[in-house]
Amino acid sequence: MTTTYRHHIAGLNVDSVNGGTFDVINPATEEVAAVVARGDADDVNRAVRAASDAFRSGEWSRAKPAHRRKVLFKVADLIEARSDEIRALQTLEMGSPVGPPHAGPHPVIERSAWNFRFFAEEQELAEQRAFNRDDNLLTYTMSDPSGVFGLITPWNGPFMLSTWKMAPCLAYGNSAVHKPSELSPLSISVLCEIFVEAGLPDGVYNTVLGFGAEAGVPLVEHPDVVGVWFTGSPRTAMDIAGRCATQLKRTSFELGGKSATMIFDDADLDRAVPSAAAGIFNNTGQVCVAGSRILVQDGVFDEFVARFERAAQRFTVGDPNDPSTRVGPLVSKGQYERVMGYLELARAEGKVLFGGSRPEGIERGYYVAPTAIVEVDNSARICREEIFGPVAVIMKFSDVDEALAIANDSEYGLAGYAWTGSQHTAQYVAQRFSTGMIWINSGFDRDLRQPFGGMRLSGVGREGAHRSREFYTDERFVSFPITPR
Repeated sequence: MTTTYRHHIAGLNVDSVNGGTFDVINPATEEVAAVVARGDADDVNRAVRAASDAFRSGEWSRAKPAHRRKVLFKVADLIEARSDEIRALQTLEMGSPVGPPHAGPHPVIERSAWNFRFFAEEQELAEQRAFNRDDNLLTYTMSDPSGVFGLITPWNGPFMLSTWKMAPCLAYGNSAVHKPSELSPLSISVLCEIFVEAGLPDGVYNTVLGFGAEAGVPLVEHPDVVGVWFTGSPRTAMDIAGRCATQLKRTSFELGGKSATMIFDDADLDRAVPSAAAGIFNNTGQVCVAGSRILVQDGVFDEFVARFERAAQRFTVGDPNDPSTRVGPLVSKGQYERVMGYLELARAEGKVLFGGSRPEGIERGYYVAPTAIVEVDNSARICREEIFGPVAVIMKFSDVDEALAIANDSEYGLAGYAWTGSQHTAQYVAQRFSTGMIWINSGFDRDLRQPFGGMRLSGVGREGAHRSREFYTDERFVSFPITPR
């Protein structure tokens, strides 16, 4: 029997006002995985009203930081306790491989829990500042929660990426209305149950399921929503920005990427090759910080390419419920057709080194084999547009300045990676790499104190530690005259 998933509003799971639903498709089988409530403006209005009422009540917005810390730490514990269930739902909704068994929570779920623990502590320990001007004026600052926020999250990491947004929002005392992607709305249902069990007051967190035009637009435009935090495509972000501008709402956008990985002649290839392969083939390439453009210095180009092809062969494609599978299906038929379209284009713009098609022996599901394209120029569309699939382009460079010129020649600027044995090269690249985030001799690994975000079409704003606090709170000051000493 197919399970029906509902909106979560004011602490209850509820149907759409109009009774509408839609199907979520299992991308591994192309069969209906679940039936989901299809929200619209009426459901958004209910959710925003519940969030506003909860905020005004003060039960959470004016709670002591120590109390919010206690509740959010319990949320983190419950997330880890339900790790297997969350992973299974993500596999069902977007094809993410379950991976090998773990003694404890899955690493992705641990990161989700850590988001809550980190911001629970950050909000409790956040500093307030005081100033004494000329011994006659004392000023101190206060940071207060701002109100109701709209959180619109993507399908490629539906649970963990949602916790990135909601953990700071809730930790600083705000209320939220969350619209997950219509392609992967199932795993978030577990979080709704966890919030209730952990003691988060009803209405502080609400979920409206549905499509962007029907549920996302009324959420963005609702006059009681003070700000919108969005992860997704630049085109959608531009639309949201225009709608928010008429009400002067705050916005923060984490958008696409066409990130470059530089491999220098003196790089440790034993580490660089598997990291570069994981950087584009993990999660079937559906990662915003994927190193989809791999730039290799001419002295090691042939060796790197040979090693990279062997490394790609270890990314087994198959049933995402099989623990040995490393590459599952793309999230949807639309995404599959989009990636296959780019692969057709790649045959005209370059040479398919390996992959480039549906894996042999797999008849159903939205599968694409890990792929590498060579003999291609950075001006080609496959080098400039975000494909969001397991497709790498590999280009050659002669020196560090040419590598930087290729890497920085992009409308995007989210992440960058460089592998070198030279401290001088590493510093030179770091200072000139035009991206929001740079990793030297490592793959993606995040410290939540770092400013996460991109440049140009890769986003506006930064998140992490006090930067998230600045977005989700209003900082005010109070001044008192004092008697000079």
